[in-house]
Amino acid sequence: MKPSHGCVVWSKVGFGDLSNFDRAYKRHEKSNEHVDETTDISCHAQLSVIVRYVDSAGKIQERFIGFFDVSGGRDAQSVFEILNENMQGYNFKDKLVAQTYDGAAVMASDLNGLQAKVKAIAPSAMFVHCYAHRLNLVLSEGAKCLPECRIFFASLSGFATFFSKSTKRTSFLESAGCSRLPRNAPTRWNFTSRIVSTVANNYDGLLQTFENIIADTTMDDDTLDCAKGFVRKLEDFEFVFMLYTYEQIFSETDVVFDIVQQRVMDVLYCKNRIESLLAFVKEKRSEGAFQAIYAKTADLTSDRRDEPMRKRRLTQLQDPQVRYRNLYMAILDNILEQIPRRFSNLESMLFLELVNPGKFDDMRQVFPEEAFQSVLKSYGHHFDSGRLRSELQVLYSDQDLPGNRGKLCDYLVFLKDMELDSAMPQLYKLFSLVATIGATSAGVERSFSCLKRLKSYTRNTMGQGRLSSLALLAIERTLVKSLEKTPSWYDRVTDHFLEKERRAEFTFK
Repeated sequence: MKPSHGCVVWSKVGFGDLSNFDRAYKRHEKSNEHVDETTDISCHAQLSVIVRYVDSAGKIQERFIGFFDVSGGRDAQSVFEILNENMQGYNFKDKLVAQTYDGAAVMASDLNGLQAKVKAIAPSAMFVHCYAHRLNLVLSEGAKCLPECRIFFASLSGFATFFSKSTKRTSFLESAGCSRLPRNAPTRWNFTSRIVSTVANNYDGLLQTFENIIADTTMDDDTLDCAKGFVRKLEDFEFVFMLYTYEQIFSETDVVFDIVQQRVMDVLYCKNRIESLLAFVKEKRSEGAFQAIYAKTADLTSDRRDEPMRKRRLTQLQDPQVRYRNLYMAILDNILEQIPRRFSNLESMLFLELVNPGKFDDMRQVFPEEAFQSVLKSYGHHFDSGRLRSELQVLYSDQDLPGNRGKLCDYLVFLKDMELDSAMPQLYKLFSLVATIGATSAGVERSFSCLKRLKSYTRNTMGQGRLSSLALLAIERTLVKSLEKTPSWYDRVTDHFLEKERRAEFTFK
C-alpha cells in the first residue's frame, strides 16, 4: 500500500495532500520511529506513530503519521504487520536508524518484541528505551524500596484526596493562601513530585488550614477526624523528614523530566542530563546534606533525640539521628543503584561522544578511536569512514568552529547557515544521525491527548479514517497553516470536495 502523496488519510477528508511533508521526509536519509498504544473511549486499541527527522533547513522535526486500530491483536506480530503495511510508502527500511518505545515486553523484547521484528527488516534501527519512562521507573522503584517510603507516599496521596472531595474544604485551602494540591498519578512520578513540592512549599499554610477546619463548628465528623490526622502527620518528624528528603531529589528530577520530554532534545543532551542527575544524587549523599535536612525537620517539629526513651517504639531504640541517617542514605543508595542499571545500554551508544562539545578539548589531543569504531559498527554503511575521520579531526582542531553551541540542534543550524553541510557532508550526516535518535516517546503521549479531545463520549462512533485524519489536522496544524498560504490551496480543496458524488448539488451554475 503506497500513498501517492504523503499520508493517505489526507486524501480521504479532501484537504489536499501532504506533499510538502512527504517530499521533506522522503528526501532525508535517516529517521526515528516513535510508537505507542492506548485505548480510546469506544474501547478500540489505537496505535500512534510519529516520525522524527532533520529537515532541509537543519531543524529537528517530529511528524505525526496517524492512528491505526490494533484491536484485532496487540501482540508484537500483529502490531508489526500493521506498522509495516502503513509505513511502506516512506521507504523506512533504508532510512530507519532508531526506534523509541516504552519498556513493555511487547515492544522492547530482544527476542520476539516489536523492536526485534523491525530490526530484522531495518538492521540500522537501534532500539532506544524512552528516557522519560526509564526515569519514571527509577523513581517508582525508589519509592517502594523501604517500608518508610511506602507509608510516606500513601499518606501523601491522602492530602490531595481530602481536598478534592469537597469544595468547602478547598475554600479553606484557598483562604490560607495555599496552592491547590495536584492529583496523584501512580504511573507518572512527575505528578507525585508536584504534590511533594506543593506540601513542602505550603507547610505552614496547610497546618493553618487544618486548624481552621478543626475550629469550624459546621464541619462533619469525618472531615474533623481526617483534619486531625493530617495535623498529626504534618507534626510527625519522620513524615516531614521524608518530605524534605524527596523534595530535594524531585527538584532535580523534575528538570530532567521536562528536558527529556521536549521534542527538540537530542539523545546526547539527554544522556548528559542523566549523568548530571547521577552526579547530583552522589553529591547529596553526604553528611552535610543529611544534617541540613535533619536540622530543618527538627526546627519544624521536634528533635527525636529529645523524646524520652520510654516513648520510643522497640524498633526505634537506637539513636534517632543514626536511624534517620541510615534511612536517608538508603533512599539515595537505591536511586544511585537504579540509574546506572536502568540506563545501562548507554554504553552501546558510545558514538554519541564523537559530537559531545564538552570533550572536544580532549579529542583534540587524542582522537576517540573507540567511539569512532562504534559508529562504523552500527551505521558504517551510511558513511565514508575516511572522510568522516578527517572532518571530525577538523572539528576538534578548529576552536572557532564549535563556538558556544551546546546542543546538536544549534550545531545543525550553524552548519546549514554557513553552508558547511556541503563542505563537510559526513560531519553534517553524523550530527543529523545523532539528532534523529530520539530520547523519548513523549510526542506519542501528546497525540493521545489529542485523541481524547477528538473521540469523546458524544463522538464515539467516529470511523478510523476520519479519526486519524482529524488528528493529523489538529497535530500538524502548522503545516496546514503553511499550506493555506499557497495560492491554489482553496481551489484544490474545493476540487477534491466536488469529486465525490453527493445527493445535493454544490456546484454553482
